[in-house]
Amino acid sequence: MKKILYSGLIILAVMLMLPLAVMKKPEAVSAMSGGAVIPEAEDAVSDSFRVCDTETGEVTEMPAEEYIFGVVAAEMPALYETEALKAQAVAAYTFACYRRAENAGKSYDLTTDHTIDQSFITEEAAREKWGDGADEYSKKIKEAVNSSAGYMITSGGKPILAVYHAISSGMTESSENIWGGALSYLVPVSSPCDKLSPDYISTKEITADELRSGLSGDLSFSGSEAEYFGDIKRTDSGTVQSISICGTELKGARLRSVFSLRSSNFDVEYKDGKFVFTVYGYGHGVGMSQYGADYMAKQGSSFEEILTHYYSGCKVEKVF
Repeated sequence: MKKILYSGLIILAVMLMLPLAVMKKPEAVSAMSGGAVIPEAEDAVSDSFRVCDTETGEVTEMPAEEYIFGVVAAEMPALYETEALKAQAVAAYTFACYRRAENAGKSYDLTTDHTIDQSFITEEAAREKWGDGADEYSKKIKEAVNSSAGYMITSGGKPILAVYHAISSGMTESSENIWGGALSYLVPVSSPCDKLSPDYISTKEITADELRSGLSGDLSFSGSEAEYFGDIKRTDSGTVQSISICGTELKGARLRSVFSLRSSNFDVEYKDGKFVFTVYGYGHGVGMSQYGADYMAKQGSSFEEILTHYYSGCKVEKVF
């Protein structure tokens, strides 16, 4: 999810115009396109999910705990606090239930495409990734998944679109600003601790030729390279809504996609013959900040407190 991206945005537009449609990288969030009502989830309390492997096209039905383990292992560092891992597990389960309801009638509930749904990794692959820490990390995540099993984030008695991201820029974003569809629980909330992350700031340098090549289909370049960039319009959370380049306004999300920036919250300057992007945060910024969740857990917050902080006005309910 984390890397709840621009490609998801395109899918979203295609389905309603899918999201993020989205993996939060889906973003498969058809609700994002127009604030659609969350579908009834008659099978919300199920013990399995049908997961489509986007590389092979094979659909596998797996127990919910197996699927959620694979999502948590792929989406959140195993070194994070247990309460943060629980929050991730509940968010992942809620998102999966939401998408299952959306995909009712299809041969699958979710895909392994992180740009449309959630990242997923098998336990075998996760253990290989963890190496010597495999036993410890596998046990830790399984305990988090099992101890939070049966919990769901709800609004109006229905599962929410529980999107999440790696690191906010200090304030999370609204779904309306990022995907164009307003949801009452996906609104900006304070997450100042994210600025303490060692990965909060990243930089990306590109040459003038790379800039022109990447955006050749969007505008015509003219004038001094040092004066290519003009006014920037931002949301209250800092996301670049639009930026002027040679007199043409482009969306910040467009630059993020073309130049693989970690987020759409950035500054840019011309220095030593190159354009230097200074990027704040990591991900689309909507919903739960994973780094923020870990920080809150370190301060003693429970997974319920973490989730109700990031998903405004929602409840964390035991549904089975």
